[in-house]
Amino acid sequence: MLNLPPGGLLKTIAILFFILILLFPLSGLATQKKLRTDLIFIQLADTDGVHQMPDAVFLHDKHTRAQTEQDCSKCHMKEKNTFIFKFNRVKDGGYDADQKLYHEKCIGCHQEKRNQGIKSGPITSECRLCHSQASVYSSSATSFGLNKSLHYRHEISEAIPPTGEDKDRNCDACHHEYDKDLNKTTYVKGKEGTCRYCHKTENTYDARAFQTVAHEDCLNCHYQLKANNKKAGPTDCSGCHDAARQSKIETIENIPRIRRNQPDSELLSFWLKEAIKNGKPSRQFIKPVAFNHKSHETSIETCYACHHASMDSCSKCHTRTGTENSQDIRLETAMHATKSPTSCIGCHSEKLADKNCAGCHSLMRSKNFSNSNCNKCHTISKKLLEPIPGDDRNFAEIAESEINLRDTPQSLVPDKEIPENETPETVTIDIMKDQYEGATFPHRKIVQALLARTQQSKLAKHFHNGEQTLCTGCHHFTPASVTPPKCASCHGKAPMPEPDGRPGLKGAYHGQCIGCHQEMGIEKPVSTDCTSCHQLRTKSAQPSK
Repeated sequence: MLNLPPGGLLKTIAILFFILILLFPLSGLATQKKLRTDLIFIQLADTDGVHQMPDAVFLHDKHTRAQTEQDCSKCHMKEKNTFIFKFNRVKDGGYDADQKLYHEKCIGCHQEKRNQGIKSGPITSECRLCHSQASVYSSSATSFGLNKSLHYRHEISEAIPPTGEDKDRNCDACHHEYDKDLNKTTYVKGKEGTCRYCHKTENTYDARAFQTVAHEDCLNCHYQLKANNKKAGPTDCSGCHDAARQSKIETIENIPRIRRNQPDSELLSFWLKEAIKNGKPSRQFIKPVAFNHKSHETSIETCYACHHASMDSCSKCHTRTGTENSQDIRLETAMHATKSPTSCIGCHSEKLADKNCAGCHSLMRSKNFSNSNCNKCHTISKKLLEPIPGDDRNFAEIAESEINLRDTPQSLVPDKEIPENETPETVTIDIMKDQYEGATFPHRKIVQALLARTQQSKLAKHFHNGEQTLCTGCHHFTPASVTPPKCASCHGKAPMPEPDGRPGLKGAYHGQCIGCHQEMGIEKPVSTDCTSCHQLRTKSAQPSK
């Protein structure tokens, strides 16, 4: 048995605890990292794979603020009067040369500051202060891009004049494409598109990575404007990538439509275009879709949301059987993929996360595509296509006619067939009353509140204008009716779920009601406030056990 002097046990425990803290930092402290928008991890290309030092941690904005009397040239060189945002070089020189460059320049600057009595960063022999295995920092940078408001602000900016023949528009200041014959980038009017079409995530043979382009082109433009005392965008990391500063960027409402040769309306039908091309009717017939292109433009921030590879029509790459350019993704899949944000159904599905929709839709089982209602979109009857339209103008006329009919006030009344006099004012749910009284459910009030929310969305009104569509949010897995079966028809009183996963009646009621409130952001009643819905029964009224 170990004999310890008086108080020795406590001292031993304290020493052991201290050692454990040194060896294994407290998880709470270890996870409390400092958030930075300017966090950069510097890692040189190590082709031999023999260098094992962790990436160097670099805080960009912290350094630029410290260089109060310096500009970007302190750390970045210019090529053709444009800063190249590599560190003191215009191109990589290999691992050993670049490592030497970083060490000499960074440590040299730190040492110079220390010699001046100024607080500075690590110097020689303090390697781990930069190359830390566990950084105390974590990135809080958010992605950034031009929405329609920012695009318009650039478009009307007097500080960004046109550089080409078109003196009325400055699109050529940013938009270009590579001309192989001239071996340079040129502006082609009417072919403007997002930078991402050519500039991918990584460098390619003939184009820089998008991140490189966004910083070198945008930041250099901002820097040059500021150097000439003109109003310009940010030149620091947090100016673009800090969520709080993003929220304060001026937003212009009522922006004119961006013109890019797009139609107002489009008739979507692959087989119909094939029939016109072949000069004879097709044996295949699926009702075409009247697509309101102009309306969809108001619902998205960039053309890139749908035109993710080019500004061409979807069928250019996504054919009936797919192409190499589409990675063999067929047109049918491109339009109907439920998980893709660039497909029609995928985009519509994302809208269901809105709190006005999520109360019902988050609790529903995901439908298989085969169970979806095709006729909500595929509405053009065969009669409207006789004779077969001759060209795109005829296509657009048919589509526009259908869209105008679809968008009339009468057709957009949600759940127009719900008779108010057949909608109960209240419903008393007391089939399970025991320790609590039954709950009085304000049925008509809830229905009217949900109807009001669907009025706020043109998309919701379009998909909720059938027979009691809205009712199926609560009265699910049952034919639409003003007299649906009671919940107890499918959910039993037993507390355990049914073999097929259906919850018991108590779980169904609470899951449906409380789940809806939580998804829609309704704060009261909270899930723990039982008596706000059903009062506590007196002991004399409770059934004997």
